[in-house]
Amino acid sequence: MSEPPKKRIVLAPQVEINRRRREIYALIAIVERDPEYQEPLVTDEASLLDAVGASPNEIQDRLDTHFGERLPIPLSTPLWEFVDTLKVLRPGWLGE
Repeated sequence: MSEPPKKRIVLAPQVEINRRRREIYALIAIVERDPEYQEPLVTDEASLLDAVGASPNEIQDRLDTHFGERLPIPLSTPLWEFVDTLKVLRPGWLGE
């Protein structure tokens, strides 16, 4: 009896995510209110659209409400780039 072929899952790199973990998970907590879903598996390629189960409109509405304005960052931006841009636009945003 031969063994079935072993499937291997290869994830995209997480280097940039790991460098910004605190900021990324704070951002996810803004748009995903249920703590059960606040720690998704994310890679350097993941955006808010990938990491959160809410619709794009819900995500945008929650960001708009939290920040008091529409951020000029597309929701499809990789999370690590999103937080880097957010730090430039809103220094100290983690304290908001």
